[in-house]
Amino acid sequence: MVRFGLQLPHDPIDLILESALLAEKLGFDSVFTPDHLVGIGIRQWDAFEAFTVLGAISKLTERVKLGTCVSDVLRKHPAVIAQSAMTLDHLSGGRAILSLGAGEGMNLIPYGIPTNYLVSKLEEGTEIIKKLLGGGEVTHNGRFFRLERAFIRPKPSGHIPVWIAGNSPKTMLLTAKLGDGWVPTASMGPEGYRENLRMIREHARKSGRSGQEIEAALFAYIVVEDSYEEARKRIELPGRVVALLSPLRRKFLEKVGIDENELGFPHLMDFTFNENNVSKLLDWAKRIPFEIVEDRYIFGSPDDVIDRLSKFAEAGAQHFVLTPLVQHKYYLDTVRRIADKVMSYFKNSEGG
Repeated sequence: MVRFGLQLPHDPIDLILESALLAEKLGFDSVFTPDHLVGIGIRQWDAFEAFTVLGAISKLTERVKLGTCVSDVLRKHPAVIAQSAMTLDHLSGGRAILSLGAGEGMNLIPYGIPTNYLVSKLEEGTEIIKKLLGGGEVTHNGRFFRLERAFIRPKPSGHIPVWIAGNSPKTMLLTAKLGDGWVPTASMGPEGYRENLRMIREHARKSGRSGQEIEAALFAYIVVEDSYEEARKRIELPGRVVALLSPLRRKFLEKVGIDENELGFPHLMDFTFNENNVSKLLDWAKRIPFEIVEDRYIFGSPDDVIDRLSKFAEAGAQHFVLTPLVQHKYYLDTVRRIADKVMSYFKNSEGG
């Protein structure tokens, strides 16, 4: 059975809470908050603390799973993250999901947080979090973290799944080793997703795990309109902006003869939001053809979106985490359209 999650907006707080309530009402299975110090926007960079927001949502909802997409072990010690996840678990009656990633420059560089050994820190931090959430005492003398008979009390009410985010080989191997779920972006395409999921489950089995225990999720930017043309018009500029921040942007830039070094701003792992960087980013976003990045997104009419999601489902995706890539004023209507025109198709098909 395919499950549907909604990635909530960074701001404003009223829209975040209203979106979560609407998601539960419309039948979404989960809602996720970004866990950022800086919001991703063209001119608005507001961001609220993820677990505080999820705690509020937990008392307004009854059914949806609640998670971060994604947290990191750089801004907060693994023990603090484990305590936050445990607290959310108790507040929500066992509905917490914790997603972890390697971190992003905008949340690190301005605050003096080192950006070296990101995946290695993620791996060690994930090990610690899972041990602490298991309820026992943890003594750990590692490369980056040290704990001595540390514990988190009370214990979680049940098992809190830990998802690993990432499209890189290192994060996929980490998923195979430690992850309860995998949540890459849709930029790898359905066939890439199929092959990478096969590889993750194969490596999980080799390490003594059941590969099938790993929930196969997918993070996807989405726009649904009545027609393909309307959706394309809506997503073109933000889609080009997001693509230009990709650490893998060199590959699609080469298709149109652009040297990555010409851009004058770094990719997401080193990017910081300031007027200069954003001005350069917008300038280039208006210049590159959308055709070279459009396959990174899921957009179009309901039929277009259903077809694209179906390909990922056939490739093994079990849980879609959908992020409407639209202005705030269009966000709730997009959520309704996803539920009415897209989710309903999958739920009716499975029910039949």
